[in-house]
Amino acid sequence: MNNKVLDMKQICLLFFLIIPFVSEAAVYNVLDFGAKCDSAFDNRIAFQAAIDKAYENGGGTVIIPSGRYMLSGIDIKSNITLELQAGVYLLASKDLGAYVAHPGINTLGNKVVRKFMISVFNAVNVTICGKGIIDGQGKYYWLPDQIPPAWIKAKNERPNALLEVTNSENVTIRDIILIESPHWTCHILHCKNVIIDGITIDNSLYAPNADGIDITGSKLVRVSNCNIKTCDDAIVLKTWMNGESCEDITVTNCTMETLCVALKIGTESYKDFKRIAFSNCSVKAASRIFAMYVFDGGTAENIVVDNITGTTNAPLVLNRPIHLMLSKRNTESRPGKIRNIFMSNMIFETDGRIMMTAIEDSYLENIRISNLHLSYPFIENPEETATNSSQFPTGMEHITKAKAAIVAKNVMDLYIDKLTIYWPGKEVPEYWRTPVRIVNGDFDKKFKPDYSNPRQAEFSVLYGENLVAGKIDLSNVKSSSSEIIPYIVKESSIIINK
Repeated sequence: MNNKVLDMKQICLLFFLIIPFVSEAAVYNVLDFGAKCDSAFDNRIAFQAAIDKAYENGGGTVIIPSGRYMLSGIDIKSNITLELQAGVYLLASKDLGAYVAHPGINTLGNKVVRKFMISVFNAVNVTICGKGIIDGQGKYYWLPDQIPPAWIKAKNERPNALLEVTNSENVTIRDIILIESPHWTCHILHCKNVIIDGITIDNSLYAPNADGIDITGSKLVRVSNCNIKTCDDAIVLKTWMNGESCEDITVTNCTMETLCVALKIGTESYKDFKRIAFSNCSVKAASRIFAMYVFDGGTAENIVVDNITGTTNAPLVLNRPIHLMLSKRNTESRPGKIRNIFMSNMIFETDGRIMMTAIEDSYLENIRISNLHLSYPFIENPEETATNSSQFPTGMEHITKAKAAIVAKNVMDLYIDKLTIYWPGKEVPEYWRTPVRIVNGDFDKKFKPDYSNPRQAEFSVLYGENLVAGKIDLSNVKSSSSEIIPYIVKESSIIINK
C-alpha cells in the first residue's frame, strides 16, 4: 500500500513541475504571432491569431506588450483575457474597409452590418483589462470647418463603436483607457452579468454621437469607478425593438463631463427598465444630470438616484438638472410608463429647471424627491430660448417656457421634501459666462446671453398642472423675487405645504 502512495516530497516536485508548464501555455504574446509596434502596420491578423490560438487551447491570457500598434478590428472569444499592458497604445485604422463586418441589428430590430475596433460576440468568460490606451481616431471621421461651440457633423461612414459586447455573458472590462471614439465608445448589447470598472473615456466634448457607455437590453450590469468625458450621453440605458429589457443595473462612484446627459434612461424604450440604481456620482458639467425619456411603449420603474452632485454648466440653452418625460415617438407608438422613481441627496448648480411631464391621458407615477439643493449662478429665460426639440413635450409650449425651478404636468403621487434653493447674487460668476450657447439638436442656432444681469427671468419655485395626489413641502424655499408668487398649480389635488 505504501508503495502506491506518493510521499510529500514527490507531490511537491510534481506540483512545481506542472504549474510552470500550465502558466506558460496559458499566456499568448501577440509579438509571437507577428504583431509589430508600427503605426503603419495593421496588426489585425496577428492579434486575431493569438486570440484564436488561445481559444483553440481552451482559453488563456493574450498579452499586448508596451508599444504603439495600429489595428483594424479584432474579435475576442470565450475564456479569453485580453491584457493591454502599461504603455500600450492601440491606434484604430482609418481604413474602414479593413474592419471585419458583423451581422447585427439596429434600434428598430432591422438586420444591418456593423463594424467595431474591438468586439465580443456570443462569448462567455471574457476580460479586457490593463492600463493601455485605445485611440479610435474619431477626428478622422469628422467633417471639417466647424468651430466650437458647435455640434460637429460626422462623415456618412464610420465604425459603429470603439468597443462592442453583444449577446455575451460574464464579461469584465477594467482599467483601460478609451479615447477619441468615432461613434459610440463602449456598447453593451443584450448581455448578462457584465462588470465595467475603473475605465476612462476621453472624447472631444463636441464629437458627434460619441456616447460614453451604452447599456442596451442587458441584465446584471455593474458600472463603477469610471471617469467619462464625452459629447453625447455619458452613461445611458436603452432598449431596442425586438430586443431585451434592461434589468438590475447599477452605476456608482463615477465622474462625468458631457454636453448631453450624464445619467440617462431612453430615449430608445421599446422594452422595460427595471431595478436601476445610480449613486455616488459627480458631474463636472452636463446639459442634463439625470434624465429619463420613455417614447416607445416600455415601462421604466423602481429606479433609485441617490448621492449625486453636479452642474449644468454646459454651453447650451435650456439645461435641466433633472428631466423626466413620458411621450410618444410618433402617432403609432404605444404609451409607456414611468413610475416608482426615488431621487434623494442631490446638490445641483444650474441655470435651468427640473422638468417632469407626461402626455395627455398618462401620468408619471409615484415620483419622490428628497434632500435636493439647487444653486443658481444665473437664471436663463426659457421664453427666449424655447425650442421645438423632441426632447420637450409636444403640444405643451407653455410648459417648455414655464418660469419655475420645478415644472411638472400630469404627475400622480408627487412627493418633494427638504428642498432648498439659492438664487443668483449680484453678478454672474466668471466660470458661468459662456459667450456663445448652442441648441441641442440644431447645428446652426446660437445664443449670446447677456451676463450683465444674472436674472434673465424671475422664477417661482413650482409650476404644476394636473398634479394628482402627493405632497410638496415649500416651507424652506421662496421665489427668486418677492414679487413672484412661490407656486402656480392648476387643476390639481396635490397638497402644498407653505
